[in-house]
Amino acid sequence: MSEQYAWLWDVEMDAATFERCLHGERALGRFDADWALVRLLEYAPYREIRQLLPVQRFIRRWPDLAPRVRSAARREGTEFLRTWLMKEGRVDHE
Repeated sequence: MSEQYAWLWDVEMDAATFERCLHGERALGRFDADWALVRLLEYAPYREIRQLLPVQRFIRRWPDLAPRVRSAARREGTEFLRTWLMKEGRVDHE
């Protein structure tokens, strides 16, 4: 297996596969795009979140996914990030 994110310690998935899953290009059983987004937001360092985050999908899906993030601090920080991204005009209006 090639490079793996440290915060995927319990999953046998390389970085490239995770990124495909995160962007909805490939689902692996229980590992779908929503799982990948929650995993990123719940465990990754902020720098990696900003680098990997699919912004539009995050903004759309966050209200449904927020309850799946166990850490209240992570939920609050992620809500702040979503609000900031929306104020900065990072939302595509569909």
